[in-house]
Amino acid sequence: MTAPRQADVVVIGAGIAGTSAAYYLASRGLSVIVCEKGQVGAEQSTRNWGFVRQQGRDPAELPLMIESNRIWQSLGRELNADLEWIQGGNLVTFANEHERDRWSEWAEIAAAHGLTSRVLNRSELDAKLPGNRMNAIGAIFTESDGQAEPRRVMPAFHRAAQGRGVVFLTQCAVFDIDVQAGAVSGVSTERGRIVAPNVVCAAGAWSSRLLRFCGLQLPVVSLRGSVARTTAIEPVSAAATWSGVAFRQRRDGSMNIAMRSSDHDLTIDSILNYASFRDVFGEHKSNVRLNVLKLFFQTLGGRFSHDAFARELQRFRTLDPEPNHAALRDVLAELKRIVPATANAQIAHAWAGYIDMTPDLLPVLDRLERPKGLVLATGFSGHGFGLGPAVGKAVSELVIDGKSSLELGAMRFSRFADGSPLHPHSVV
Repeated sequence: MTAPRQADVVVIGAGIAGTSAAYYLASRGLSVIVCEKGQVGAEQSTRNWGFVRQQGRDPAELPLMIESNRIWQSLGRELNADLEWIQGGNLVTFANEHERDRWSEWAEIAAAHGLTSRVLNRSELDAKLPGNRMNAIGAIFTESDGQAEPRRVMPAFHRAAQGRGVVFLTQCAVFDIDVQAGAVSGVSTERGRIVAPNVVCAAGAWSSRLLRFCGLQLPVVSLRGSVARTTAIEPVSAAATWSGVAFRQRRDGSMNIAMRSSDHDLTIDSILNYASFRDVFGEHKSNVRLNVLKLFFQTLGGRFSHDAFARELQRFRTLDPEPNHAALRDVLAELKRIVPATANAQIAHAWAGYIDMTPDLLPVLDRLERPKGLVLATGFSGHGFGLGPAVGKAVSELVIDGKSSLELGAMRFSRFADGSPLHPHSVV
């Protein structure tokens, strides 16, 4: 019998959180093995919009995102790769005085953190986006925000982590986190056991079910977000923009387009976690489309049985849901209406991905006392791509130093059980 693999840290999940964490952990001299049931960055980390925004963040998340933005500005040089980083700002319109007042309040919070965000009137908005027909009286603009191409970022982090000695085991699902005497001792995978005193759970939409077998209840639901890429058109704006529809223009002239609403494909977790999400769904029900699909029945067994969960992980190596094509056609039509300069754009291709959402839309970024040695980096609620570099740095600090240099108290795991109010504070 061969001896089990060993490492200082096992990271579960090779999305941007797990891969960046592996990179920063290895940069500080630790041996790291990353286990991924499919391929590196094959799910939401390469399926998101590509926005890197500080604007509109929950005040509790803002320091982490400001640090991430700082890293993004030189990340291409650090990883020796073209990430298609464009620091063209983030622009979000508002339609009435109530929304303007909310954004003005948020801008004051941003200023207290050293971040400059400007509230624009209608003429200033028109100067930023000439010829627009947006139903808006103004906008908020954060010049230091940017965008990057997820399908360039993930391979770059992967190569850089490997260059520091990180071992990536793809097609290698983790079935269980091994715990002995109240501390993690490694993980059980489809390729055998890996011994490690530290485990980072960065498994995205799969984290909740994996943690359940450790006796940890993480309330999350998954939303299916659809995105389309258009054909190339003449330059419109360098700002990542949100005005009913979201869009960003890449260097080659193509655009990523999406809309605020998402699809929720019913699973057993939708029912079991309903109480935690009642208020959120009630406030945002117009932005969530409920779908009853066979996915409900496929995930039923994996909710309670180790064996069924293992089969599910191996069956769904990569979650590749069908995008909502009808909604994306509506997005394109609306984009052409509000930005006439996009009139010649056509959808070149479309995709979708599952976003793991927490009740307060804040991630879980925490080192647990029990089991000792377990660090959680999950539940990013659609914000994971932009936060990714700072999350990796924070995880390395949690593992090595026992605490982060940034304030992460609002992202602690215990908030789901200690009576803390779980209400989103972000403006978008």
